[in-house]
Amino acid sequence: MKLPDFSVNDRVALLTGAGRGIGLAIAQALAASGAAVVIQDIDLDAASREADAINTAGGRAVALGGDATDLSLACNVVQQTVQHFGGLHILVNNVGVQLSADFLEFPVNEMQRQLTCNILLPTLLCQEAIPHMQAAKWGRIVNIGSVQGLNGSLGMGTYAMTKAALENLTKGLARNYARDGITANCIGPGWFVTLRNKEDFPSQQAADEKGKRVPLGRVGYPDDCAGLAVLLCSRAGEYITGQTIYVDGGITSR
Repeated sequence: MKLPDFSVNDRVALLTGAGRGIGLAIAQALAASGAAVVIQDIDLDAASREADAINTAGGRAVALGGDATDLSLACNVVQQTVQHFGGLHILVNNVGVQLSADFLEFPVNEMQRQLTCNILLPTLLCQEAIPHMQAAKWGRIVNIGSVQGLNGSLGMGTYAMTKAALENLTKGLARNYARDGITANCIGPGWFVTLRNKEDFPSQQAADEKGKRVPLGRVGYPDDCAGLAVLLCSRAGEYITGQTIYVDGGITSR
């Protein structure tokens, strides 16, 4: 029996919002598996530190800044990625904005900010990236969704709506570009401890308490998504496309 090929050697990956959290864990895993990675984040200092760490460890990485609510970011980061590494094969749409507020009092400007960052930017990034993937006759798009895209949310209705739309975008991309050697999939994290969710998990005790409500008995951490992302981007996962895979410890199995 031959082991499946999980390497992504000679591939170039662009990851948004990857200076920390799930995006960073995926960037580190892809770099360890052979890809050159571009770490984009609004916090350029954080992205630069992480890119330097990957380079020091023998990988290849560069950092790019930019605000994900500025739609010109899509064209800029794709162009800079190609300039740095000569191509673009993997796009991980990780960056996202969320706000908890009463639905009837949800500010319109916040709705617009989430729609811009969570839906419009990933869509434009795909438009910019796909021609480079077509030229290479190989591409991988990984969108980071959420269990809220499936179940909805009492306190973050707009955010849940955007994640549901991202799942639908994933299916459309998969159907339209499969013949070009491009796959598109969505990873849907459940309850994860990240910097963005620090208010939900102010302590390890709080994380442990919430973990008791998860079938596997704990909440998730960024590394829990990294292995799946490598699978979806490698030869081992080349027959998987158009899927949303929930990494949630079994929450959606109920």
